Parts: sequence; structure tokens; C-alpha cells
Amino acid sequence: MLKRILLLWLWPISASLVLYLAFAVSHDYFMFTSPEQVSVPDQTLLYAAIPATVSEIKTSVRSLDARPEIARQYLKKYNSPLYPYAELIVKTSDENGIDFRWLIAIAQQESNLCKRIPENSYNCWGWGIYGDKVTRFNSYEHAITAIAPQFKQKFLTDGHRTEADDIMKTYTPPSDGSWSFGVNQFMSEME
Repeated sequence: MLKRILLLWLWPISASLVLYLAFAVSHDYFMFTSPEQVSVPDQTLLYAAIPATVSEIKTSVRSLDARPEIARQYLKKYNSPLYPYAELIVKTSDENGIDFRWLIAIAQQESNLCKRIPENSYNCWGWGIYGDKVTRFNSYEHAITAIAPQFKQKFLTDGHRTEADDIMKTYTPPSDGSWSFGVNQFMSEME
């Protein structure tokens, strides 16, 4: 028991002595060494670097046209064979000064985005299809580039308005309004 009491009493004294000696030795060592270099026992030199105070922030903003992606997502959602032509639809629409959504919305209304078309016609827009007559194209690409300028000329110029109700009267005269309702709905889904 006496041994334990003695150890408890001596421990703080010995710990303090060791800390004091460690501080004294390190203090003396650093007092006689230049601040630029400190030599450690294996002869390695240590240098202290001052951190750079200059901070610079670089930013860059790039705007992209979201319309091809909107078209792509819409066509993908409905599993349309026009999906690979989303960029072409936007590009061709721009070249002809029309809203790209017209070509997609009319294809949705006329053929469920090309899922119900006359065989080997590539005609998703019901363009020139009446009775036994079927206008055929060589490919979807051919159909897109051929229909866009005609659509603009026949329906969006010469006083025609750009509303589906007005276009329906010429595009599909027998419609009771369901054609323009559908086209408007499909266009609004791409806003």
C-alpha cells in the first residue's frame, strides 16, 4: 500500500521533470539554429514555405440550346423511331423558321410518332395521305427535310396564324377539333 502511495506521489513530479527537460532541450536546440533551416539528426534540411496569398477564381458559363434535348426526351419517352432525328428536327425547323414542336406534335397526332404509318412510307405526318393516295419518302430524314418547308409555306405564311385551330381547317378539314386539341396538348408537353 505504501508503494502505491509513493508511486502516486512521485508520478506527477517525474512527469513534470521529463516535460521540463524536453522543453529545455528543444528550446536550446532551436535557439542556436537559424530560422531558415533546421537540421534534423539524419542531416535532412527542413524549409518552411509561406502560403500564397493570391487567390483566383475562374468561371465560365456556356449556354446550350435545350431544344434538341427536349425533343430527344419526348421522342424517347414515346419510343418513337424519330428519336435519332431529334437534332435534325430542330435544325430543319430553324432553317425554315418554324417551331420544332410542330413537326413532333403533328407526328404524334397523325401517327402516334410514326408507329402507325403506311408501310415503307416514312410519312409520320399524314402528309398527302387521303383515300388510296400515299405520299412516300425515302427515309425519316427525307420526310423531315421535305415536309418542314412545305408546312411553313402552306400553313404559317400568307396570313395563316400559328394556332392549331387555324391550321386544322386546312390540314385536316373534317376534324371536329380533336386534331387541334391533340396538337396543342403535345406541344405544351414540350415546353
